[in-house]
Amino acid sequence: MNTTKRQIAEAFDRRLNDVGYDRTTLDDVASELHISKKTIYVHFDGKRDIYAQIVAERAAREKMRLAAAVATLPTYSARVVAVLTSLLDSARAHIRDTDREEWLREYEVAADAFRQATGELLRELITGGMEAGEFAPGDAEFAEHMISAMMLDYVVMVRDDPSIDHDSELLGRVLKFLK
Repeated sequence: MNTTKRQIAEAFDRRLNDVGYDRTTLDDVASELHISKKTIYVHFDGKRDIYAQIVAERAAREKMRLAAAVATLPTYSARVVAVLTSLLDSARAHIRDTDREEWLREYEVAADAFRQATGELLRELITGGMEAGEFAPGDAEFAEHMISAMMLDYVVMVRDDPSIDHDSELLGRVLKFLK
């Protein structure tokens, strides 16, 4: 990523952290960087594109952090549960910090980043579990897609009613599905 594109993403991210997605404007980013809005459009298609870049980078860092954190756990089941628990904890924290309408707009972009970054890690863990005989043989990519769908739908349920707490049941059903 070139320097200007990086600076735009960093300024957008700072503003995002300060005022949220809805109140972050390209005009504010341009003003902070002393560039024209047109310059932003040279590097990004718009606000959503910048946000997608930021979320993808965060998701990639989170994937690396999670992979390292679970690498020493004794079983693939424990690793999958630890990854999914961490993701649920992060989702709940974000839900607490973001109003519903803004969260829904962010979700459209963030869900794709989640699927890409954590999906790869889940596929690796599922494949390892299949090879070790811990999980039933099958298509790891299919299993990962099903688990991601379950997780994303569950997070939407929690968004709609934060008092919902079926995390343990969800994780148990994921393990049952894999075995």
